[in-house]
Parts: sequence; structure tokens; C-alpha cells
Amino acid sequence: MGLTVAEIYTDRLIYNLNQVKGLIDPACKILAIVKANAYGHGIVEISRILEARKVDMLGVAHVDEGILLREHGIKTRIVVLGIIDESEADNIARWQLRPVVYTHSMIEALSRAALRYNTSIPVHIKIDTGMRRIGIEPHDAAGFIHKTVNYQGINIEGIMTHFAEASLEDIDFIHEQLNIFTTLCKELEGGGIHIPIKHVANSAAIITLKESHFDMVRPGIMLYGYLPSPSLEGKVSLKPVLQLKSKIIHLHRVPPGTGISYGRTFVTARDTLVATIAIGYGDGYSRLISNKGKVLVRGRKAPIIGRICMDMAMIDVTDIPHVAIGDEVVLIGEQGNEKISADDVAQWADTISYEVLCAISERVKRVYI
Repeated sequence: MGLTVAEIYTDRLIYNLNQVKGLIDPACKILAIVKANAYGHGIVEISRILEARKVDMLGVAHVDEGILLREHGIKTRIVVLGIIDESEADNIARWQLRPVVYTHSMIEALSRAALRYNTSIPVHIKIDTGMRRIGIEPHDAAGFIHKTVNYQGINIEGIMTHFAEASLEDIDFIHEQLNIFTTLCKELEGGGIHIPIKHVANSAAIITLKESHFDMVRPGIMLYGYLPSPSLEGKVSLKPVLQLKSKIIHLHRVPPGTGISYGRTFVTARDTLVATIAIGYGDGYSRLISNKGKVLVRGRKAPIIGRICMDMAMIDVTDIPHVAIGDEVVLIGEQGNEKISADDVAQWADTISYEVLCAISERVKRVYI
């Protein structure tokens, strides 16, 4: 095992999935989001666990992620949520993926691919109700869908939209988006077009907005044990799935006035015991938390001092007794009575827990416990 590892606690993932199930109706489907290497947790292994727990679908961002899962034996339905190039249509047909679509040219390319592979491609229509990223304008959607149903090899399985706020704090705008989506779905039903699966709800909406659950929900960050916003604290019980750990690889005592690391942005004010740890921004541990963050050593918090390097970082362990080379260092997780969460790291870096988790690089070994 390497000096730096990400420990993934599979029982916590299952616990969080059960929390999702407890918030939705039994008939409501689950599209579990595993894009971006399952938020840094390992896309193949996490997908296997979720498949064993019989989630209805898995959500990836790119066709390549879907192919990777198929190559590793994942049979669960896979929805490709991100941008798809027309050149990828054959792979969608070949690997039985379900693309999110919003242009006629994409539908045409998929139809041709479906005929070449003698198959039918289930698609999910993306409506832009306010995110302003990708999707069909609501006033164009009915015409687009009426035309799409006539393409050979194309089966409209789902219709969806995406909330412009992960935390749903602007509830008026969220209801405006919901109203646009609901009105369109009713218009389609009135015109004789029934789309089996309507889905909107992200993690925050699963927790707080039952009217958005429709036929399927899309849990992401909550599966991995984090809330999309501090405002949701106390509304659901979640357990962080990942712990990020490293080790002390060097110890040296320096006098007052000693500069630490590149640029000497930290200068010691006392006789200081400096520990070097085997993690850096090359592992996804952000340089932005230099001189701000903390880690856990022997159950106590130790500050990061100096700039985080590509492969190493330095911490002040002067006040921690009996520190030794080889001691475990917890960067995200628990040790003794102390803990550091991805939310804590995100606060130091002025970002969000999603980015902290997704940033953990491939060179950090994942260990499943």
C-alpha cells in the first residue's frame, strides 16, 4: 500500500443510499450519479456496489465513462448526462448507453447508429428551464419531441431538467423551473406523447422538495456523505464515505525565523518541529489551503505550514507529543475524537466539497473497506 491512500467505506455508501430510499416513494427510481470517478471514490467499484443494491440507473458525464463501466461488467442502465459528440453515436449504440439529447443533429446521428447496430437507443430529452448550460428552450421542446418520436431506432425513455442551484436556496426560482417543466410535461401528455420517466431532483431536492421527485431522482453528493449546502444540516443523516490518509516521512526541528517551503510564505516564530507528509497538489490536495488547512496526527490537529508542494506538504507538530516518522496523517476523516471533513477543506480553499473529493487524483490508491 502506498504512503497516501483514500479509504472508501462501502457500508457508509449503502447507508447513504438507504437514506435516499427513505425519502422517496417506493415506486420512484434512482439514477445514482457516478461521474467524475464517482466523485473521487472510484467509478468502477462504486458502480458495482450500487448495482448490487439494484439502483435503477447510473449517471456518467461522458461516453468514455460509460464504456469503462461496460468493460468492467456493469449491466445497469447508464445515462450519459454530459455533452456528446455526434462521432460517439456508434459507441452509444454498441455499448447500450442512454444519451441525454437536445439537438436534431444528435438525434439523426443516433438514429443512423441504431440502424447500423440493429438496436433501439433510449434517450433522455434535456429541457433548459434556467440553468443556461445545455438543453432545449421550453418553447421549442414540444416541437422537438414531436419530431423525435418519428426517428427510427430512437426511443424517448426520459425527459429531464436541471436546477440552477445545487442547494435550492432561491426557492422562488426553483419553483419557476418546476412550473415550466411540469407545464411542458402536461402539454406533451395532452398531445398524446407519454414519456415514461420524468426526472429533476438532485440531492437537495430529494431532501427538501418532494414535489420534484416525479418518476426518478438523481442523488449525487449525498451518496458520498455530504450535503449540498449547510442550510440542509439536520434534515437527513449521512456518513462520509471517504477518508484521505497519508504518513509522516521526515521530521526536523528548526529555529525561530526559518522560512518553510517554496517562497518561504511561512516563517517560524518559535523553535518548531516540522513534519513532512507524503501528499501534495499532484495528489489533488489543493495548494490553495497552504498556511490555512489542518490535518490530524495522533488525534490532534496540526496546521499546514508553507506552500503545499506537488508531492509533499509540511505541518507543525511541535505541540503533539511522541510524533514519529511513519505516523498516520488524516487529511479527510476521523482520528481519535477529532475529525476533518471535505467541507472543512473546501472552506479553507474557498470552494465546495464536490471539488475537494473529485480532485483526489488517480495516483492516490483507493482501498475499499
